[in-house]
Amino acid sequence: MRFLTLIVLLVLLVGAGLGSLINVDPGYVLLAWGDTSIEMSIWVLLIGIVLVCVTMSLSLRFIIALNLPFRVLGSWQQTSRIKRMQLQTRQGLLALADGQNVRAEKKFLELAPTTSQPIVVLPALATAMGRQGKIAEARQVLKKLVTEFPGTQQLVHLKLAEISLFQGDDDAALNALQSLHQLNPRHAEANQLLLDLLQRQQMWPELINLLLVVGSHNQLSQEQLAQQQQLAYGRAFSATRRQDGSAAKSSLDQLHSLWSKAPKSITSHGPSIITYTKAMARVEGDTAKTTQVFIEQTLKLQWLDELVLEYAHLPLTDVQKSLTKAEAWQANAKDSAALQLTLGRLCRRLELWGKAQDYLQASITLQASKEAHAEMARLQHKMGHVDAAIEHYRLASVF
Repeated sequence: MRFLTLIVLLVLLVGAGLGSLINVDPGYVLLAWGDTSIEMSIWVLLIGIVLVCVTMSLSLRFIIALNLPFRVLGSWQQTSRIKRMQLQTRQGLLALADGQNVRAEKKFLELAPTTSQPIVVLPALATAMGRQGKIAEARQVLKKLVTEFPGTQQLVHLKLAEISLFQGDDDAALNALQSLHQLNPRHAEANQLLLDLLQRQQMWPELINLLLVVGSHNQLSQEQLAQQQQLAYGRAFSATRRQDGSAAKSSLDQLHSLWSKAPKSITSHGPSIITYTKAMARVEGDTAKTTQVFIEQTLKLQWLDELVLEYAHLPLTDVQKSLTKAEAWQANAKDSAALQLTLGRLCRRLELWGKAQDYLQASITLQASKEAHAEMARLQHKMGHVDAAIEHYRLASVF
């Protein structure tokens, strides 16, 4: 109330001031255009200008008011069209999820020319086509998408991979996923698909490299990563074959390189160590000196019964020296049946029949096994003890 009173007082004061100014000097304005002239006071001119401005403002508002119904109608039509497109998009996606690929294709084909969501509609249309075997048409749709929206390259590669996998075309899927991996090595979904595909294709070196990337970005738990690495490295070791000539050294170098770059989950994993040792012995063939040294060094750090058993099967150049080293291992593994079996085998190779029998009997006493009984049977047969050999062969067949 006080504010309104103040406004009224200010208006009265301004009006009184203007009235006084008009009485003192009304001013003079002359407007001339050719032979026409208009004379008036300056105050009349000002009032005229104000009236013209007010008239223009009211006219503009009137015009806008006349156009309002058309704008409301246009807005309603636009809203209605968007809702229809959203409904059709939802129906198409649900049909795609339910495996109704023909219906989904029809829905998305109707939407494609006018959709406001091409990044949703076009990939879905390509998927529906691809699932029906229309690979060329699907590629054309995705090509259109990436042409109009260059930032969708990763999405296009992923969709191509999914379509190819659905059709069982692993080679095409591999190309698409590798292209996507080059664009974005951290793409988690693509990396997971690529892991499965490389494993299925038995591409172990590529799988090992991918696991390094996946592990660096923490896209797998430590346990999952270790399991995947153990599988990949184990298969890579097992796939290594002996080559002739200069290729033999190359194979051995590749095997050593693979091991030197392996993570701790491999170099400290017993089964991986055994697989690597067997692969190295297989590649070296008749000269397994490197394998022998590796076993001897590894057993100083980590005792593995299977590694000891592998030692006796090597083509050792100095069996007597190897026997001496193996007997020294008893200080730390005297209760190892595998070590006693290995000592017995080495003694048999040296034709130390009595000593071999003692070691083999010790192995059987500690832990009877098929290998120990079979080795004892061969030894007894060599010594001419046929009945004892037959008994040990029988015991070996029980396992």
